[in-house]
Amino acid sequence: MNPSNKYTPRNRMQREKTTLSNHSDSGKDPVRVYCRLRPLKDNKESTCIKLLSPSVLSLTTPMESKGSRKEVHYKFKHIFTSYSGQREIFDHVAYPLIEDLLKGKNALLFTYGVTGSGKTFTLTGDENNPGIMPRCIDTIFNSIGDNQAPKYVIKSDKMNGFEIQSETEAYRDRMQEDRAALKTPKTPRRVNSSDKINYANDNLKILLLNETNLYSVFVSYIEIYNNTVFDLLDESSGKSLQSKILREDFNKNMYVNGVVEVEVKTAQEAFNIFFTGQRRKRMGDTILNAESSRSHSIFNIRIVQLEQQTLNYDGQPMIPEGNHMQISQISLVDLAGSERTNRTQTTGARLREASAINNSLMSLRNCLEILRENQMKKSNRLVPYRDTRLTQLFKNYFEGEGSVQMIICANPSIEDFEENLQVMKFGEMTQDVKIAKSEAKYTPIHKRTIEKNTVTPKTASKPKNATFTLLPEVPAMKFNFENIEDCGIQIDKLVRILKLRKNKSVNVNRESEIKIKEFRNRLLEMDKDFVLNKTEIKSLRTIIQKEKHKSINLQTKVVDLETVNDSLAHKCGELEDVVRSLQNKISEKDRKINQNCLEKEKHKHRLAQQSEKTQELDMKLKKQRDYLNAAMKAKDYKLKKVKEVLESDLIPPIDITEIQKEPNVYSHKLVQQAEKENQTPHKSRSTVATSTPSHRRRSRSAGEVWLEHNSIKPVPLGTVLQPSMKKRKSVTKLSKATDITNPKQSKYCLIAQDQDTDGEVETKVYKADILPTCGGGAQVVFNDVERLRQESPTK
Repeated sequence: MNPSNKYTPRNRMQREKTTLSNHSDSGKDPVRVYCRLRPLKDNKESTCIKLLSPSVLSLTTPMESKGSRKEVHYKFKHIFTSYSGQREIFDHVAYPLIEDLLKGKNALLFTYGVTGSGKTFTLTGDENNPGIMPRCIDTIFNSIGDNQAPKYVIKSDKMNGFEIQSETEAYRDRMQEDRAALKTPKTPRRVNSSDKINYANDNLKILLLNETNLYSVFVSYIEIYNNTVFDLLDESSGKSLQSKILREDFNKNMYVNGVVEVEVKTAQEAFNIFFTGQRRKRMGDTILNAESSRSHSIFNIRIVQLEQQTLNYDGQPMIPEGNHMQISQISLVDLAGSERTNRTQTTGARLREASAINNSLMSLRNCLEILRENQMKKSNRLVPYRDTRLTQLFKNYFEGEGSVQMIICANPSIEDFEENLQVMKFGEMTQDVKIAKSEAKYTPIHKRTIEKNTVTPKTASKPKNATFTLLPEVPAMKFNFENIEDCGIQIDKLVRILKLRKNKSVNVNRESEIKIKEFRNRLLEMDKDFVLNKTEIKSLRTIIQKEKHKSINLQTKVVDLETVNDSLAHKCGELEDVVRSLQNKISEKDRKINQNCLEKEKHKHRLAQQSEKTQELDMKLKKQRDYLNAAMKAKDYKLKKVKEVLESDLIPPIDITEIQKEPNVYSHKLVQQAEKENQTPHKSRSTVATSTPSHRRRSRSAGEVWLEHNSIKPVPLGTVLQPSMKKRKSVTKLSKATDITNPKQSKYCLIAQDQDTDGEVETKVYKADILPTCGGGAQVVFNDVERLRQESPTK
């Protein structure tokens, strides 16, 4: 919220100074803006509006809204609470407008507010609580009474003006209306209870009315729907309404071309016309309002006055030539309520209607803001009246063709806070707009042939008070004394006229005395009121002086407090910066502490995992060592036995199938067989070949042929040392006896791979001699084992 909108004594004085400096012209009046608060639907419902004085209210930000809570003050001409009745609003707002209307001045009154805030009820009301419109009509007809011109004597010229018809033409139009009513009788129609209402009449009158004038009352009813003008009283197009256009008359005043203006003679007739148009007005149902106006409705009341009223010989009013006509108008505007689509949740046609309503209201606000800026800053910006039909139609009022008044209707519920905020700002801004004072204008009657005939007895209307009528004139007579009879007749005629004058003069004197007494009483009452007002003014002046001193003291205190507040705000800002920096440091340290805690937890978790892994590895290593130690003991035992077998004299015969299956198993079997032979006595040693170291050295001679038995495909170790066999035959499987018994072969080697005690892969080459046997076979005698392995020199 703009802080400049807040109503404070300092801002108020500044506004008054600018208003006095910019609008010192006494020929202008400000737009009077009133505010009316609607009663809450439920007593438990919370409100956001608080009344501070009869002209000042405060708007408080609800607790649920984001941001700081603020209180904004707004000032209006007068604020009507929820307990204010329709009569009070009419007396304050509309009664002065009706006084000006009967004096020939124009007026515009419109209600503004969100949907469901009570605008339509303020204008129309109900049967027991009539609104502004029915009270205006009742007051007009109560005031003019019988001082009405005969029907159809004053007739609209269809160009925003009026013309006078002769008595003969008016009588002919009345007869045509009666015949048309007889020819086309209205069919009975089911009438709703809300169509026709007999409003309660308070019998209010306008005092000091010019009773020598003749009055005619005309009404029209239009609406602006989706920025298009429609005539609600035009029944020529049937049920569907035809759009109308706006034009300017010869006085540059805007009017609706071809609008139907109906002359009414009674208040009930005007009400019937109003409800005829009300049935054709566009209404809709929304979430916020069951009967929401979807258009701007404008009810116009025009009064035509004929001055210089004269009476004919029968005491009845007649219209002389060379008369002047006075036209005045009051427009009662029921603006459609502004809506927020997120609250009403409108879609489709309702959404387009809401968009048109909001656009027209925004255009009205824009025009008033530019008009206010032009008046305050003495600028000359173009006011965009032509943006919408609403502002274009009201252009003449804002340019000085009449007084303008507004009633801001507000629902004090806390749910309507945002909408009320915008409405209050618009209403307060509108008060700064100045409108030139309107004056009564006289229009000469159109030159037409006016017959000075008396009005037909059926339609003749007598004046309400024919008190100051002229006495019968005394005719000029010449007496011829020669003819006594003629003289007697003339004398008798003169006596009758004199008696009539005497009788009338008595009545006139009696009525004049009554009027004099009434006038004297009124003067005395006015004098009393003057004295009372004078004393009251003196007391009020003293009170005003005291209030001025108080206001000056308060202004100085406010200035001092503002300076203190500024310094405190500056210190508070500095402290807030310090607090903010300290908070940043604390948050940074907290972040580092949390990060360190996380790293410690991760480190503990890693250590726990590593300890578990080390324990598992230790267990595995222990098992592996045990296994390798057992394997080494077994191998040492095997080697010991093989050594014993090799050193023994008996060598077991070679089984080729066992060699093919597994050489290691075969060597173990050799050991077992050697143990058995050591235990049993030797039968014969002639067939057993011995293995001696000298035999191993002979196996390296150059003419030896090797049988290389690769039972597995060894893994290459990448060593430099490799078995040296110049002549060899390689086999992977010993499938037949000839592989061993070949006489060319004298050496046998078996290649195997295994892990050592340290877990390294080593290649073993088992070497043997092939010795022939007596039976023509061959015997393999293992005599050596070579190991190929790699070790680190720093191990």
